[in-house]
Amino acid sequence: MEFIFWAKEAQMSRQLINGFVAVIVFCVAVSIGSNVAWSNNTVAPVAGQPHMTRAAFDQTFADATAASRSGNTPANREKLRNIGWKYLNVPLASK
Repeated sequence: MEFIFWAKEAQMSRQLINGFVAVIVFCVAVSIGSNVAWSNNTVAPVAGQPHMTRAAFDQTFADATAASRSGNTPANREKLRNIGWKYLNVPLASK
């Protein structure tokens, strides 16, 4: 009878140790995650870095969009469309 009691006691202490380890691991993970989250929110601006206003930010993207469309004229579009139609109208047997 004493052996059964000792086996149950060992099993119970093993469960307690595993439970404590799980709680400690969980607490460490939560603390690391919260530290990472808070550190991302408290980044100070770099000294000497210019502050961009919303108007300047929007203007930068407007300029980039206008520059990317410089070759997008009706003549170029028509030329590319005609080249595309030539490739689409080729019979499959000729390939």
